[in-house]
Amino acid sequence: MPEAFSGIAIALFGAMVDQTSVVESEVREVRAHGGDLPTLLHRWLDECLYVHDVEGFACRSIEFAVFEGAPSAGGETLRLHAFLRGEPLDRDRHEVRATVRGIAGTGLLVEDLGGAFRVRAGLDL
Repeated sequence: MPEAFSGIAIALFGAMVDQTSVVESEVREVRAHGGDLPTLLHRWLDECLYVHDVEGFACRSIEFAVFEGAPSAGGETLRLHAFLRGEPLDRDRHEVRATVRGIAGTGLLVEDLGGAFRVRAGLDL
């Protein structure tokens, strides 16, 4: 599941900026939590979008320090803590592709395929 969440976030960043020109010179930390997997996915992508839009950060790779995608015995919410590696957005060096206004609230999917996961989210452009 961490690979699926990482992959969809990388696809989100790739929709906004050509990642081949992004250098991994800085790190941003992102945390998200939710009561179920679709909520966790939505909040994760919202946080990634925030780092891009507000902080002007172009991400190239993601590493999870914590990924708890299954409910614990105490009923705590699902959570993740990730390190985004990239650099500040430079419009002279980076090809800006699209402006993503948000993550669609409908159509979120987290599907267990028996050893692999499929995730899907819609973007508001």
